[in-house]
Amino acid sequence: MVDPREFRDAMSRYPTGVTLVAARHEGAALAMTVNSFASVSLEPPLILWSVGRDTERYAAFRAAEDFSINILRDTQMDLAPRYALDAALDPADWDLEGEGAPVLKDALARLHCRRYAVHPGGDHDIIVGEVMKVDCGADEGALTFFRSRYGRASVED
Repeated sequence: MVDPREFRDAMSRYPTGVTLVAARHEGAALAMTVNSFASVSLEPPLILWSVGRDTERYAAFRAAEDFSINILRDTQMDLAPRYALDAALDPADWDLEGEGAPVLKDALARLHCRRYAVHPGGDHDIIVGEVMKVDCGADEGALTFFRSRYGRASVED
């Protein structure tokens, strides 16, 4: 049997991007930091991310029909730990207008998604979303996560 700590250490050696997933639940806007995010399909455009069943935010995100994936810029490192701990959105950073999910104003890219499917995955649920709209910001560096530390990925000229 694989030791959970060894598995976590091994997975930390795989660099990922960092996103904030946002939704509305019972009238409140909330977000969480997620690096378990991937593209699934181009036709239709599908993505996936996973949410732990033991998190306080599980029920809200499991129930959300609409959500946004906000890919963080390398200059937004302060947002990742904030939304890992606290779901409450700072209105200065978010566009809260309209009925859909909130979106981060200055994200590297924003995906407006509708829940497509949910699958059990061990102690997490895998949420598949259909991308309904894409907004890309300026072509800048992305925030990364590697060996439990934040870093930067950039496009060189």
